[in-house]
Amino acid sequence: MLTIKKASEKVEVPVSTIRYYDNEGLLPFIKRDENGYRMFKEEDLFWLELIGCMRATGMSIETLRHVAQLHMKGDNTLEERTRIFRDHQKKLQKQKQDIDMALEKLTKKMKMLDGEISVENPSQI
Repeated sequence: MLTIKKASEKVEVPVSTIRYYDNEGLLPFIKRDENGYRMFKEEDLFWLELIGCMRATGMSIETLRHVAQLHMKGDNTLEERTRIFRDHQKKLQKQKQDIDMALEKLTKKMKMLDGEISVENPSQI
């Protein structure tokens, strides 16, 4: 078992952020010792990292809380949890396509501005 400090160091997530996740109901499976300190198993660390990734890509606290609650209900909720993550995955794939296209256009524009590509129509600059 790991203390919150050790878990924080391993996943490179601030202790304050882990406490926030817990207070928001995202860590209902975390056990506490006899003194009330949060204790983490190695397998809890992946969930901490996943929360950070999902938050960074726009998944709401409410959705993550719902997933955590479903997890606590057991394997009969697997289908719904899978659907939630699959929907988010599709959203991210679309965003990635949009970003890739924008980067391609931006790179071309930068080459035009740097004179690497000649522009026949000055209005394109």
